[in-house]
Amino acid sequence: MSAPLRFSVVILTFARDLSIEATLASLQAAIGGREDVEVILVDNNPDTLDRAPLIARFARPVVVKTGQNRGVSARNDGMAVAAGDFILVLDDDVLIQSADVFARIEADFAAYPEVGLINVRKLDAATLRQREDCIPHTNKRIDPTQPFFTFKFVGGLVALRRAVFEGVGGYNPTIFFGAEEKEYSYRIIGAGWKIYYDPEIVALEQNAPGGRPDLMKSNTDLVLNTYKIAFLHKPWPAAAADAAVFTLFMGTTRFGKVSIPRAVSGFRAWLRSPGRPRRRPLDARALAYIRACGGATWR
Repeated sequence: MSAPLRFSVVILTFARDLSIEATLASLQAAIGGREDVEVILVDNNPDTLDRAPLIARFARPVVVKTGQNRGVSARNDGMAVAAGDFILVLDDDVLIQSADVFARIEADFAAYPEVGLINVRKLDAATLRQREDCIPHTNKRIDPTQPFFTFKFVGGLVALRRAVFEGVGGYNPTIFFGAEEKEYSYRIIGAGWKIYYDPEIVALEQNAPGGRPDLMKSNTDLVLNTYKIAFLHKPWPAAAADAAVFTLFMGTTRFGKVSIPRAVSGFRAWLRSPGRPRRRPLDARALAYIRACGGATWR
């Protein structure tokens, strides 16, 4: 009889058939002889190629074929069929370095029943150094070698309780790419969960170029998604301040590589779109948690 499932590893892949091989090899090494892990490959490629052989090496392989590139929220398709108690969301260009990753995740969730999601330390694969944008906090001077509770997570390798997905849902389907973790973080803490950063679990970010939109679209979508997140989750006037400050930041630091008018136009169209998510500002408890973690409600 097969062991009861403890973990479901969800890997979303798009246009990275080369880089994913190293990711799967690192996952295979981390699983070792464990029999309580299933591997779910969400194939976001709009082709008819059968990618099941990529994960045939695993004892419990599952392939979900979307048939089209649905963006980062296609991870939800894999999370929806996950049967493990814990769901690991692994990017297709990230390498797991910690051989004890599954044991540490179990221990963290057991030690902190109020934690819904665990973030790990992510280093640059080329330099083995800490990238500032991979620190899951707005204060980039925080010590990334020490554990802490936080109010946001950085993707690449994260673990969440299946109960979080069942209660909160998955990634926002109206965000195709960019800042999806920030939006999901607000819903997680809004539901009463905490986010924990464990630096003893280490992963390497390869930052493979395949599958990414061009720089102009990526930057513009990041501004657009920031507007969406501020509107959905920030109380006034923090929502307006967040949008204004980020617009100024992107307009000055990414001049010529971002279209603010296109982002504003896209936001207006999104506001008028039928079935868009309702505005649900974070309550006083969630805002107090952000401040207790050293964050600010306006950014």
